[in-house]
Amino acid sequence: ETLPKPNNDEVKIVLVPEKFYAVTKFSGFTGDESVAENTTYLKAWMAREKLTANGLPKLARYNPPWTLPFWRRNEILIEVNPN
Repeated sequence: ETLPKPNNDEVKIVLVPEKFYAVTKFSGFTGDESVAENTTYLKAWMAREKLTANGLPKLARYNPPWTLPFWRRNEILIEVNPN
C-alpha cells in the first residue's frame, strides 16, 4: 500500500508469501565441487539443528563475473519448514 507506483507498466508488484531458509555463504568460484562441498556442509548443519528441508538447494550469486574470487559472495539456500 505504501510502495511507490512503478513508472513502467512492465514492472509489477506482487505479494510473495514468506518462507524460511537455511543459508550458508561462501566466497570464490561456484564450480560443481565448491557448490557440492557447501551444500553438504549446510545439510549437515541442518541435521544437527533438526531442520527439515522443504525443497532443493539453490545457488545464489551476487557479483558480476569480473569480481575477484575472494570478494565474491555466494550462498547456498535450502527452504526449511518453520518450527
